[in-house]
Amino acid sequence: MKDKAFRKQNTEIKGAYSSFFIFHSLFIIVLYLLAVAWFFFPFGAPEEKSLLFSLRLALPAALLALGGIGLLPWLMTAAFFFCAIGDALGVHGSFEGQIGGFAVAHICFIIWLTKQIKTDRLQTNSQKGFSSPYIYITPLCFVPLFIAAVRIIPEIHNTPIRVGCIIYSLLLTSTLWTAWLRMATSPRPWKWQLLTALGATLFLVSDFVLSWNRFVESVPNSRKLIMTTYYAALLLLFMGEAYKNKKKSHF
Repeated sequence: MKDKAFRKQNTEIKGAYSSFFIFHSLFIIVLYLLAVAWFFFPFGAPEEKSLLFSLRLALPAALLALGGIGLLPWLMTAAFFFCAIGDALGVHGSFEGQIGGFAVAHICFIIWLTKQIKTDRLQTNSQKGFSSPYIYITPLCFVPLFIAAVRIIPEIHNTPIRVGCIIYSLLLTSTLWTAWLRMATSPRPWKWQLLTALGATLFLVSDFVLSWNRFVESVPNSRKLIMTTYYAALLLLFMGEAYKNKKKSHF
């Protein structure tokens, strides 16, 4: 009888936590979408490099960082925080600071994603005669890196910025690689893993367009393309990791 009562109480607690998790997540997502809408449809017309413009640009990532406390692993929360820093520094003309902020964010992404890769499944698949995910994921993920090395990096004539972009390109590609490899080594059906992998992909698309537009040639509607893919990437990364960790503690 006591066991039955305990199980009932435990079920009620899990149900209450699940409801709180859903409300918390939806609340953050709604705030995030409102912040994104404010960026694309501002009240008035603030000047570039103004404090207000910096706030509008960095607010979405900052909301995910603050809202992710207790909801996301601390590494993901830190990553969103450094994304917001990179956004703010970029507005005020510090390209080096922008790269630095996002580089730290990707280091956080990489460490977290690497910890989730199930190496035992790689060995199991190999024993069963299946192809290793490394075989098809690695070439696909490193194609953008090759293109950047051939077409974008040679166009950067400032040596410190060139070195920074090379390092950042490696980190960005590593985030993409670890996200897809984690998905490939996870049991099906792939749900949250796919959201995170798609988020990493859109992050790369956004930065690729930004780099091409800045160093190679002008891209039509570049600003809208860069920011829509970037904000979509952040949202997918948040949703994927929040869903995965809804039943776990993060501290």
